[in-house]
Amino acid sequence: MSSPLPMTAPVEMVMPATPQLWMHILNWALVAVVLVVALNHWRKRGSAIGIWLVLGGALTTLNEPIVDVLGKCWFPAIGSDVLFKAWGTSIPSYMVPVYAWYVGGQAFLAYRLYEKGLSRRGLFGLYAAFAVVNMFLEIPGLNLPVPMYSYYGNQPLLLLRFPLWWIFCNALMPMMIAGVAYVARPVLQGLRAALLVPLAWMTAGATNALVAAPIWVALNVEGSSLLLTHLAAAASFGMGLLVCSGLALAVAKDAAVERSRVRGAMAV
Repeated sequence: MSSPLPMTAPVEMVMPATPQLWMHILNWALVAVVLVVALNHWRKRGSAIGIWLVLGGALTTLNEPIVDVLGKCWFPAIGSDVLFKAWGTSIPSYMVPVYAWYVGGQAFLAYRLYEKGLSRRGLFGLYAAFAVVNMFLEIPGLNLPVPMYSYYGNQPLLLLRFPLWWIFCNALMPMMIAGVAYVARPVLQGLRAALLVPLAWMTAGATNALVAAPIWVALNVEGSSLLLTHLAAAASFGMGLLVCSGLALAVAKDAAVERSRVRGAMAV
């Protein structure tokens, strides 16, 4: 399905100029669309939560070098419009609008769905939908004649140079952030809603750690193999489903029945 990935970070990579420009244009356009919707919601409902979530999504860009080092993803430093560099990894500036709409904008969408009443089945459907969006976001840049970035090492579940295990945690980030916003909405009113910005950053980091930890270890253990990373991917998939199930207990419209069932089991 894809050509082999490099075993070490491809430090010689060069960022292609035109795709980098288009990443800015297209992703800032998506941010603009989300902001229009968020402002319209503020005007109609008196709630600026969409704005705070977009800002929180943008802040989660700070997590990128951490997950890149642990998950073995490399962005070229050469030719890149570098936003910042940490742990030897250069983060391009177009990642800010990517995180703003993918994490923050989708968190706003998830929040609105939670408000309207999303079933447990609907929540898992949303998980799948956000995973598909993640695939369409990542695969084109990995398969250009001059790729914009690359994964490396014994990555499991490769599809067109994209290790599919990343969708297990990436798709959950906006859902978990929306869950925090939804559960805490009675408290986060007025100016206190601005706390959603750092909470989004923290929740995104925690979600990655909850789901991706097995693969992070497997990818970085000495003598790592494809068998080991595929077993870790299976573990991370299970952990992603478990986290989604826990989220359903808090936000799904049929959660009351589930909570009663859990309380009954604990009482026994």
